[in-house]
Amino acid sequence: MTVTINLPLDIEQAYLNAAQAKGVSVDALVTDVLVSHVPAAASAQHPELVEERGIPVLRTGKPLDPSIVNNTLDAIRRERDFSILGQS
Repeated sequence: MTVTINLPLDIEQAYLNAAQAKGVSVDALVTDVLVSHVPAAASAQHPELVEERGIPVLRTGKPLDPSIVNNTLDAIRRERDFSILGQS
């Protein structure tokens, strides 16, 4: 992608100086800056199913709603209680 940006002269000079100090081109410096500041929607992770310690885990990059965690823990506790009592 090619982009033309009109910057104030002092800002342009700051990028030129920074690129020179790093020993890279201005294009490379600006590319690094833009890539490191990708908007959240573009950099959002895609859900990924991975296995951790033998358990399938869906990685979405977002926290679980507390009600989901509580409901899941309640269900696990009920199953455990029923298995202890022999009512599974």
